Amino acid sequence: MEAMTPIGQGGLFLLQFITGLIIFSLMLRFLLRASAADWRNPIVTFVAKVTNPLCAPLNKILPARGRWDWAAIGTALIVQALFIVLIGVLTGKQFAVVFIVLGSMTEILNQLLDMLFWLIIIQVVLSWVSPGNNPNTAIFEQITQPILAPFRRYIPPIGGMDLSPIAAIVAIKLTQIVVVGSITQFIQPMAQLTTGS
Repeated sequence: MEAMTPIGQGGLFLLQFITGLIIFSLMLRFLLRASAADWRNPIVTFVAKVTNPLCAPLNKILPARGRWDWAAIGTALIVQALFIVLIGVLTGKQFAVVFIVLGSMTEILNQLLDMLFWLIIIQVVLSWVSPGNNPNTAIFEQITQPILAPFRRYIPPIGGMDLSPIAAIVAIKLTQIVVVGSITQFIQPMAQLTTGS
């Protein structure tokens, strides 16, 4: 297979960027609903307005149940699957359906874990530089509270310092390495077996 031209590489980059932006927005929508974030917050309102048209078709099949916006997850999986198919077209490869499905699920899980990791980091930094009740940063506390709550039950503050974010970050990274890494290793041969010459 011939190397991609600069135009092809530029198109690939643009495709990756747009896909990443869409999936980021959908994952953020899912987390905002799951954490019962204040929908009057400008950030939450913006995310909802941007993602509503994307989620509308699946909302008819997978309506939101309580805090769980399954339409956002389903839409993200479809977008990621289409991205994998388009990558195959651009690079001259053909992927098995099983690889596309499992690859999409793995990538969405990995991106969700990445987002949780960075949200916790941002929340910790903001708690240092802007302690107290700040309406502009409260959204990060609202999102990370359900994630940190289980760790806070078993890890009490030491010297007034909350160590639960460290434990949560370690758990997230271990999940990425062990769980996501294992699934990726399992499905990799499926891509190699179906690669065109």
